[in-house]
Amino acid sequence: MTENEHLSFEENEELKLFRQRHADLARRLEEYENRPFLTPLDDLEMKKIKKKKLACKDAIERILTRHRQMRKNGDEDSG
Repeated sequence: MTENEHLSFEENEELKLFRQRHADLARRLEEYENRPFLTPLDDLEMKKIKKKKLACKDAIERILTRHRQMRKNGDEDSG
């Protein structure tokens, strides 16, 4: 069983949304990185994308950490 299978429906849906958003931002960032030349506005947009991507990664990690902690506490309670 994967870790996702243990998540509540709400957590799993939230996790899916953040992972999709992270992947979308990664693709956008890659498009900018593949350009031969970036304008100052392009550079600014890349920085914004990187911040949003990092925020998604942090949100994903928070969900997983919260879930791991709940599982750990549940295991301790049953032991």
